[in-house]
Amino acid sequence: MRYLPTVCCAGLLALVSLATADEAGKQATPAAAPGVIFSSPLADVPGKHLVVVALDFGPPAREHSLPHRHPGSVYVYVTKGTVRLGLEGQPVKVVHAGESFFEPMGAVHTVAENVSATEPAAAIAVMMVPDGAPLLIKETPKR
Repeated sequence: MRYLPTVCCAGLLALVSLATADEAGKQATPAAAPGVIFSSPLADVPGKHLVVVALDFGPPAREHSLPHRHPGSVYVYVTKGTVRLGLEGQPVKVVHAGESFFEPMGAVHTVAENVSATEPAAAIAVMMVPDGAPLLIKETPKR
C-alpha cells in the first residue's frame, strides 16, 4: 500500500494516507498523487527519487495534519504566509514565507498548521525517497 498526500474539501493539502492503484492493480507512482508537481528518479543517486509537492494550508488555523513520517529527507520552503511545523521531541517552529524547515528521514512530523485564521499559507516540499517507497507513512497518535 502506498501512502500519498491528498487535498481535503477545504483546500488544505493534508498529509493523510491514500492508497492508490492503476487500472491493472499496480501501485501508483508518486507523480500520480495530488499536489505532486515533479517526480524523477535520481540518476546520480541510484535507488532514490526526487519528488516535489505543493502544500496549501488554508485557514482556519489549527488544522493539523495527522502525525506521520517520510522514508526520506524532506526540505520544506514556505512560499506564502506563516506555518507552525514540528517534529517529535523538538520544539514547534514558526516558519514564515521565505524561510525553510528540514525533516530528517524517519522523523515523526507532529504539527503542520497555518498560523492565521483568515489568510492562507503555502509551501513547497522537496523529498528524496527510496524508489517504490510511500511518500508518507501514517503514525498512530500517542496518548
